[in-house]
Amino acid sequence: MRLLATAKETSNAFAVVGTGGTFDNPIGFHYHREAHDVFLCIKGTINIWANDSARSLGPGDFASVPPNTIHQYQIASSHTEFLGLIIPGGWEEFFRFIGEPFSGPLFPTHDLRSPFEVLIPKLIAATEKFDMIPVRDKESFDPQPWDGTESLLPGKCENGGYFLKADTGPKFVVGGTIVRPLATRKESDGKFSIYSVEGSELHHGKGLEKTTFKFEKTHHVMQVVEGLLSVIVDGKESVVGSMETIFIPAGTEWRCAAKSVAVKYYVFANGGGIGEILTETGSPFQWAVVPEAGDVSVWDAKQLEGLQKELEFVIV
Repeated sequence: MRLLATAKETSNAFAVVGTGGTFDNPIGFHYHREAHDVFLCIKGTINIWANDSARSLGPGDFASVPPNTIHQYQIASSHTEFLGLIIPGGWEEFFRFIGEPFSGPLFPTHDLRSPFEVLIPKLIAATEKFDMIPVRDKESFDPQPWDGTESLLPGKCENGGYFLKADTGPKFVVGGTIVRPLATRKESDGKFSIYSVEGSELHHGKGLEKTTFKFEKTHHVMQVVEGLLSVIVDGKESVVGSMETIFIPAGTEWRCAAKSVAVKYYVFANGGGIGEILTETGSPFQWAVVPEAGDVSVWDAKQLEGLQKELEFVIV
């Protein structure tokens, strides 16, 4: 478990964690009264249960688990990596409480200690300290096949949550940048958003790459999964590579652009953020990958300027 951004960085707005592991048993059914969990698989396989539904998630697959949804997860491949956003921030301290410091490159591969001696006592203590209520009488069941209903956003936040298959759902293009919402403010009861963004250095300047934004209230966390991303925050450039993370605090002036022929990254924000701007200024897009030169879309600068008050940002 890696804490990529915590409540301390986001003023308790949210936290983003990365988890890696190998084949294991399900962690056990439970629910949260306040915390909204999400699971975004980026490598391997993870099984997610939410009330009476369950799916096996592969890279790019997504699950949203709102408060009071009974859920559990299981790492189901030799090397699984997934990202999670925790709303509100602070609940990530649960992992410090039950975990131990680890200095290896990925995750422990041969810990032979008994969980009944090492982990279970901590979990019992954690249920009294954190927002986690075990549901011990719920019987587990096998994950169900993807049936094609997992290609649309529900447009609301409700108990039970939803699954979203990789590379499905609505897509938009702004210049040469593709944006795909995994969770908007509608699906999170106004609390957060998560977007998948893909672009190419070959299309530099055709989208919003040269536009500098300032969000007074919205923090952003960007996790790159392919290629290189240039992010300039308050005049200082950072080049973020695959499996690296950058945190952009609210109140800073920033812009970002692809720094390689192809880049893919995920954006987490406590609000609509840059992902919402991209979808509002973009045009519907049907293809699966970054567009060729002939498919690059034109966007309206005046429309972008007109969105500043509604989406709570300033063009610098």
